[in-house]
Amino acid sequence: MSSSRNNPRNSRFGGAIVLAAILTAAAFQARSLSALAAEKKKGIDVEIPYEATVLKTSLVSPLYVNEASGGMVVSDGAGGVYAVTLAGKSTELVGKSKLKHPAGVAVAPGGFGSAGQVYVLSSGDDPGGPCEVDAIDKSGSVSTFAKLPDAGGGKPTECRDLQFGAKGTPYAGKVYAATSGNSTIYAIDAAGKAAVFGSYDKPNAWDLTTIGFATGNDSKAPNMMLVGLRLKTGGASKLGRIGIVGPDGKLKDDPYLVGFVRPSGFGTSPPNWGSYGGVFFIADYGKPASDEGGISDGAIYRVYKDVPRPYASNLADPTSMKFIDGKMVIADPSIKGKAGEGGIVVISSLL
Repeated sequence: MSSSRNNPRNSRFGGAIVLAAILTAAAFQARSLSALAAEKKKGIDVEIPYEATVLKTSLVSPLYVNEASGGMVVSDGAGGVYAVTLAGKSTELVGKSKLKHPAGVAVAPGGFGSAGQVYVLSSGDDPGGPCEVDAIDKSGSVSTFAKLPDAGGGKPTECRDLQFGAKGTPYAGKVYAATSGNSTIYAIDAAGKAAVFGSYDKPNAWDLTTIGFATGNDSKAPNMMLVGLRLKTGGASKLGRIGIVGPDGKLKDDPYLVGFVRPSGFGTSPPNWGSYGGVFFIADYGKPASDEGGISDGAIYRVYKDVPRPYASNLADPTSMKFIDGKMVIADPSIKGKAGEGGIVVISSLL
């Protein structure tokens, strides 16, 4: 794996990208960690020192990541689903010959069928075909778990995220699938029965990017479902937001956060995450690096006083972000410079 501590600039070498807080070397050396902690308390908008590592795995184009026993499960845009440890050891759960177009992945909690069962949202052999939820068994066989009905603006195409309802919330006991083609979230029970949870195509059609849940002590939306959204219509670049979806499936009028290009992942850091434990973080995909001449405008933000503030930058196209075993884990299918040359980025706070 490649790693960088406190590197003031983004550098590429050996096919890997190393990320660090953007502070000039002189400025960083002039500040001790205690001084930066003091600035943090004042709310000064500076990027905070962190350590970033790009795991060396066999994945080509990591898309979605989720927590699993011993590490994580990750879907590969080149096909297949893998189990990956935080040390970078990757094990193929199912190959691309059996699963060509995977998207969101999730692992069943206790009380939902067989605990530990891996599920994936996939469009089968057709990248533009209807999405379904598949189950992957220990032998690598793939079977259809749930078919998704047409809803909203049409068929359930453009597979996005797959998440189990958080324990202790009104959403528990079901797995939720987001499809952007018809701007719809589906709720699926343990028997594999899928129902429309909510469609978000009127009066404006939304591109759905990711699903998550606020913590019970969140001041704005305790235990509520949060959804990454971006208007499908053209206009200003920062049309992305994080919306709140109630247990009734309705999207609240007031968003949770605004001011992103395309929020692709978010979550609250664990209590032991340095001085930034219990902080809400957001990954912003930005504009596709392929459309920007390879420019890496993907970024991570932290929320301070209800305002997103820069935390880490120079990601390429982050498509998913989760906190796993005390680390921030990001899937970026273009992190090494262009589409199809991706990696899994692991970030640790240095404060």
